[in-house]
Amino acid sequence: MTESRPIVRPKPFKGFLVDRVIYMPVDVPSGLIKKYLREHAGREKQTDWGVLFGFERTVVLFQAVGAPLAVLSLEKLVASGAKEILILGFCGSLNPEYKLASSIIITKAYSNEGTSCHYCPGQKVFPASPGLQKAVEKRLKDRELPFLRGAAVSTDAPYRETPAWLRKMRQRGMDVVDMEASAVFGLARSYGLQAAALMIVSDELFSGRWKNGFSDPKPAKAVQDYFFPFLGNRSIG
Repeated sequence: MTESRPIVRPKPFKGFLVDRVIYMPVDVPSGLIKKYLREHAGREKQTDWGVLFGFERTVVLFQAVGAPLAVLSLEKLVASGAKEILILGFCGSLNPEYKLASSIIITKAYSNEGTSCHYCPGQKVFPASPGLQKAVEKRLKDRELPFLRGAAVSTDAPYRETPAWLRKMRQRGMDVVDMEASAVFGLARSYGLQAAALMIVSDELFSGRWKNGFSDPKPAKAVQDYFFPFLGNRSIG
């Protein structure tokens, strides 16, 4: 037994052999995403770490919030055959150029969480997989949907986003904040998988005050335009 081999190893999700995972950490307040998934998915499975919605060769991991919970579920999906992971999530804007309901392709994620270090020790910045990122961008361009590119910082502690933290993250070139991207990118890197992220700005922090836009209709409209075209059986690339 090698020293780096895990003692506890994940088992596949029974009945879910997949090529692609779409990871959607949270819903909008109206429950729009869950309603769409229940209407279009072939099967649904409640787990201790989120809900799985199955399509042919694709599974949606839904409502597994935060880096540790995301990776717990994704480990089992990797064991089920997943080769690529696309995050469709929400983020807070740290940069005034990224307004509420803007759609952001995440080019890289900086780890401010405690999960990715167990997969890639010593690494703090995780780039998106170029091939999958380009495929996502092409899908948006084909639909004439405008988007921005930006860097994300992933945190375990959204209630500790202080003015000092905000200044530090902006100095590092971070444009938005989420809770999972760096851990998901780190997991993918450690297994040699493809990973990318498309996010919608749900709130703004760049002024030093929190502007919560989750209940605004604009993010929900962006979900329909930007997220739903990726759901189903069609390959991302």
